[in-house]
Amino acid sequence: MELNNVQQCMVQTTETISLYRVHASVTEFDKRETFLLSVEKRKKRETFLEENPCPNPNPIPNSAETATMASLPWDIIVNILSRLSVKDLLRYRCVSKPLCSLIDGPDFIKMHLNHSMETNSHLSLIRADLELRSVDLDNLDSAVLLNPPVNEGLGKDIVGHCHGLLLVTNRDGDTAIWNPATRKHRKVPISDLKENPGKFEIGVVGFGYDPVNDDYKFLRMIHYYGRDISSFHSEVKVYSLKTNTWKRVADFPYNVMHCANGVLVGNSWHWMLGIQYQYSSAFEIVVAFDLVAESYRKIPLPDKKKNKGQSYLTTMRELGEWLCLVTHHKVGEMVDHVDIFVMKEYGVKESWTKLFSVAPSDVAGSFEFAMPLAYLRSVHQVLFDLSGDKLMVYDLKRKRVVSVKEISGPQCDLSLVYVRSLLGVGGSDENNSEKKAGENADKSKKQKQQPSRKKK
Repeated sequence: MELNNVQQCMVQTTETISLYRVHASVTEFDKRETFLLSVEKRKKRETFLEENPCPNPNPIPNSAETATMASLPWDIIVNILSRLSVKDLLRYRCVSKPLCSLIDGPDFIKMHLNHSMETNSHLSLIRADLELRSVDLDNLDSAVLLNPPVNEGLGKDIVGHCHGLLLVTNRDGDTAIWNPATRKHRKVPISDLKENPGKFEIGVVGFGYDPVNDDYKFLRMIHYYGRDISSFHSEVKVYSLKTNTWKRVADFPYNVMHCANGVLVGNSWHWMLGIQYQYSSAFEIVVAFDLVAESYRKIPLPDKKKNKGQSYLTTMRELGEWLCLVTHHKVGEMVDHVDIFVMKEYGVKESWTKLFSVAPSDVAGSFEFAMPLAYLRSVHQVLFDLSGDKLMVYDLKRKRVVSVKEISGPQCDLSLVYVRSLLGVGGSDENNSEKKAGENADKSKKQKQQPSRKKK
C-alpha cells in the first residue's frame, strides 16, 4: 500500500480511537505474528510516524508523554476495535493485512456482534413502503435508500431478520440472505416446493439462527387444501446457509386457516395461527418451530379478558428476547389503549405478564397503532413505531411516554430494528442466483460447487 493511501485511512478516525495508534500497535503485532513488512515499507512507516507524532488527548498523571498505543496488549486493542461501527471497521481493513485478518475473522465478528447486542449499539431502523430505507437510530433525520438484491419490480418483502442478516424475497419467489451493512448477499437456491394449481394454499416462512450447528436457516412451508376443509396436507422444507441445501422436515401438525407474520424468539420461529380441527370451530394458537431440533411445539396463550363496547386486535412481536403479545383496544375507529404482555419464562403459561399499557396522551397524541420495535435495556425504555411515521419512546421507570419524533420519509407499512454487523453470508455473493440446490441433503453432497473465480 502506498504511503498516501495509508495516511488517508488514518486521518479518518473515530471519537473512540486514533488510527495512528492502532497503526503503531499493528506494527508490534506484525513482529509477534511474523507478518514482516519489507524493509522499504517499514522505513516509510517509521518516517511517517516520526513526522506525525500521536499526541495524548487525555494524558494520565505521572505517565510518560511518549507512551503510545503500541504498549497496550493486543487483546485490549481488539476490545476497543469491537466497539467501532461496521462502516469504520470496513475502512480500517485497508490499514494492514493483520488488521484485515482480524476484522474478517469469525471470533472478532462474533465479539463485535455480541457487544452491539448487549449495549443496544449500532442499531438501524428499516422502513418499508414502495422502497426500503435505513435510518440510523442515533440520527433519525437521515434516511438511506437501500438496494435489496432481488428484483424490486416484482415487489419485495422482508420476511425475517437475525443478527444483522435480512431475508428478502419478491412475488416471483426470488429470495436472498442479505447484510445491508456490508452490502453482501447470497441468493437462496430455488426450492422445488411448488404451489399446487387448483388448490388453495397458505404459505409460511421463517428465518433464524441455529447456535448448535452455527447455521442460519430459512423455513418454508405450504399448506394445501382440496374442495373441503378436511382435505388438507402440508409440506415443509428447511434451507441451510452453511450447506446451501434444502431438506424436507416433518409436516406441520395443524390445519391452518390463516397465519400472521412470524416472530423469531431465541432459537425458535413463532406463528399466531387460526386453526381448525375436523368437526370443531376455529381458534387461535401460537406454534413454534425449533431451528435446532427442527420440531414443532405449541405455546400457551394467556387468558383473554374482553371489555364491553371495545374491539381488539392481537399481534405478536419479540421484545427484549421475550415473546410479546400486543393488543390494540378500540372504541369505534379510535385506539383506546394498547396492552403489552410478555412471556417471561418461555413456554410457561403462568409467566405471561402485563408489562405496561400505552394510551393516547398529550405527548403521544392520537394514533392508528403503536407497535414495539426494540427494548433498550440499558435505559429501561421501549421504542415504538407510531402509526408508521413517528417513533415513540416509553420509559418503563416513569411509566409514561417521554418523547415522540417524526421520521424522515413517507409513511411506511413495515418497520423493524436490526443490528448492523459484520456477519458474512458464505460462498460467492453474486453467483448463486442461477444455482438450484437439491432438496435432499444426501443428493446435494454429490453435487460439487464450482469455485468462485478470482479477479486478477
